[in-house]
Amino acid sequence: MEEWKISIVETDAERKLSINQLRYECLCFAKRNFQGKTYTNKDSSRKISVSQQGLGEWKMKSKSREQIISMKVLDQLLENSTFSNDAPDLKGRADIEFFSYFNCLCEVNRTLFKAIITVKQTKDHGEKYYHHYLKDTKIEPYSGTAPNP
Repeated sequence: MEEWKISIVETDAERKLSINQLRYECLCFAKRNFQGKTYTNKDSSRKISVSQQGLGEWKMKSKSREQIISMKVLDQLLENSTFSNDAPDLKGRADIEFFSYFNCLCEVNRTLFKAIITVKQTKDHGEKYYHHYLKDTKIEPYSGTAPNP
């Protein structure tokens, strides 16, 4: 499946906020717009719901402005990411069957990242957004030895 790239830029008002204020604003945005909704991932046809618990996990783990701003495109990340792999719950929690990982290119404030989205498969409540993070993408400089693309 073709790889999507999602783009978002901080607004002038958001740039004026401290990181804690920005995190609070984006959490409120996510609760209003995503909490309680289910999104179908186009690559895997899996239905992923967004809960208060997942948003809380994201809030607790989000440290950078880019990571925080990326929450505003959570719906696009869930729908357009590419399935990567499933993995067991290493903590052995009774309510979790396994975790699934999805990837999507995400440009935040004109910097390209790979969004890594984690979804937990629960025994009683289906697939739920767990959290996501942004991984830096390193683009190799043109060496001059290979044909210019």
